[in-house]
Amino acid sequence: MKRRPEKTKTDYGYTDVVITGGGASALAAAVMIRMSDPEISVTVLEKNSEPARKIRATGSGRCNITNTAAEGYLDIMKFFTRIGLVTRTYENGLVYPYSESAADVADLLIRRALDLGTVILTDAEVTDIRCTEEKQGREEAGCGRFETVFKGGCIKSDHVILACGGKAGPMFGTTGDGYRLARELGHSIVTPVPVLTSAECREWSSGHEPCAVRLAGTRSRCVVTLMRKASPEADYGSEEIFREAGEIQFTKTGISGICVFNMTRYMRFDRSRGESLADFTVLTDLYPDGDIRDFLRDRRENALPGETGADVLCTVLKDNIAAYVMDTVSASGSRAGEKPVSELTDGDIEAIGNAVHCMSFHPERLRGWKDAQATSGGVSLDEIDPDTCESRIVRGLYITGELADRDFPCGGFNLSNAWVSGLAAARSIVSRSE
Repeated sequence: MKRRPEKTKTDYGYTDVVITGGGASALAAAVMIRMSDPEISVTVLEKNSEPARKIRATGSGRCNITNTAAEGYLDIMKFFTRIGLVTRTYENGLVYPYSESAADVADLLIRRALDLGTVILTDAEVTDIRCTEEKQGREEAGCGRFETVFKGGCIKSDHVILACGGKAGPMFGTTGDGYRLARELGHSIVTPVPVLTSAECREWSSGHEPCAVRLAGTRSRCVVTLMRKASPEADYGSEEIFREAGEIQFTKTGISGICVFNMTRYMRFDRSRGESLADFTVLTDLYPDGDIRDFLRDRRENALPGETGADVLCTVLKDNIAAYVMDTVSASGSRAGEKPVSELTDGDIEAIGNAVHCMSFHPERLRGWKDAQATSGGVSLDEIDPDTCESRIVRGLYITGELADRDFPCGGFNLSNAWVSGLAAARSIVSRSE
């Protein structure tokens, strides 16, 4: 039978460390502190009815723990080996629990935390953290420089780890609570925006010609390039700011896939300067392994009876993508789609080549917090010690995980940041007790 955290009570008195949140960085910090020094008391305050809800959903339920290319990879692996997790590593660097079950990772972290004596209080949403200037200046242990108020009680501590997460995935309880708490403690917040999400594009609107809705449900290996105006007055697509090869997924409203998710991290703009999402253009190379123009020229010289340009494209692209390419060519004024391959002019071939290698899409909206996998923005990194994750403003306060202004591409990097920052905070706290 699994052990469960305690429900909240009202009289808690004092603990050495309060951790707000019960996610990845919070549980990693709690376990590391208790493993390193059992004399340090730790209380985790989790707003949900159970901790680690978001961990259970990561990696489509498989939990991509880390990546061999991630910062702190060796420390992460050492930590999980120490608590008894068996992992498997794939050739692309992705690391998963051997069972490929995110629930196993969540249950193991909770179990280890409880076995080590961590107090985990659930249904304990933090509403306020108080810290007087007099208490901030006192160095002796046990002075209780922080007073954390939550639904169900109040508890004093010498250290607080803010591990509330960002705003991505609000169904898991990450609704941005930590930003207010950090701001009230003197920190500045870089405006949070959803990233690692899909983009809705103009080409999918009913009045657009051709309409890209026909692409919905199709995947294609390609190279995605993000172009941005150098200024609001400049011509579109004047500056390349992102490029990545991968698989694009066409949805009912736009484009998705890991390469698109990673691209959204670069789609930042400042409305006060007249910038908008309309400043960006997405170019997709649908045939990245060669030049379709060369293929078409060869077919022109060796055409079979009745063979059309559309026929040739269907041997390279999926049928609905090929049809959309030819519709795009027709919309530009070319009649290449109606001609036999043998009659294609150099201009026709160039028009088809441009459509295949530089198919453009114009983002109108990024999918919001519910669909995003990560948050860009948060507590300014200028106000956080990069080695310990301790606040440069309030001694004894630590800011970990997605609450800080850090975000990374898909592939286990964001979860790696959660583990690494939680472990860094834990080591700093332990070092002060020695």
